[in-house]
Amino acid sequence: MITIIIPCYNYARFLAESIDSALAQSAPDLEIEVLVIDDGSTDDTPAVAATFGDRIRYHRKENGGLSAARNTGMELATYDLVLFLDADDMLMPGALTALLEARARLGPAPAVLASRDLPVDRDGIPLFADHPGGSGETHSVSARDLVLRNRFPTTVLADRRVIISLGGFDTKLKASEDRDLWIRVAARHSVAYFDHFTLCVRRHGNNMSRAGAQQTFAIERVLEKAFSNPDLDLSAMDRRRARAICHHQSALMFADAGDYRGALTRILRSLGACPFGIPRKDSVPGASRLRCLASLIRKTLRRPLQPSNH
Repeated sequence: MITIIIPCYNYARFLAESIDSALAQSAPDLEIEVLVIDDGSTDDTPAVAATFGDRIRYHRKENGGLSAARNTGMELATYDLVLFLDADDMLMPGALTALLEARARLGPAPAVLASRDLPVDRDGIPLFADHPGGSGETHSVSARDLVLRNRFPTTVLADRRVIISLGGFDTKLKASEDRDLWIRVAARHSVAYFDHFTLCVRRHGNNMSRAGAQQTFAIERVLEKAFSNPDLDLSAMDRRRARAICHHQSALMFADAGDYRGALTRILRSLGACPFGIPRKDSVPGASRLRCLASLIRKTLRRPLQPSNH
């Protein structure tokens, strides 16, 4: 018995596909509840939800942001096992059954079980024709792993009792609120990763992760919270590596946005935080930052520098 929580704000154009993918997870031995949390949408979200009648539960609230909507969903969920599904994403056929079977194989059930996602375009077409298949294996994920790098998407199978006991998603964070929560969960409970594709994630211009400056600020705030968390035992080297990886990822986001000056600043900060390299297992291949630095220098020399606030 599982509640699939779908927070939605002005995503009426995608909502029906998301709900359909959730309802399709039902099976003879699996009872599911699909709960749509309308976060004060001003588009046709209520009308789209209404077309599903009593096959779903619909709750409308005053706009408070994605984290607040997810927290409301946990409070209203009928079942203790929940799965978060963004309104512009879709579950793959059999996703929930696969997650439950993986969870059962782990013995002591993890508080959070994550899996892999497949990037798709606005029309739901995979962006990569030949993506590698998952191994089907599961392994534990430590709080340290998550401090160094976000290892999985928001759509996870979770025990809402654990999440609620930790205060839920931090509504003060405007991005990376999921990573912050998974760190806090992993500091006290078991968290695991299932190497299996269960989710299609749309990549489009409205994705929050494309806002480089906002995303970077949020990640830095997440790291600050982790560094001050008494449940975590992070070494000085862990902290330097985490900052270096954060700045490296930030440089890539700024570069994607065409802000090469901002990207160059970030890659220099990454090298300054951890000049002697970051082990590959901690997410950044040895020479990648140097290649990134060289590429950014070339691009900034080719383009007249514009004022940057970063």
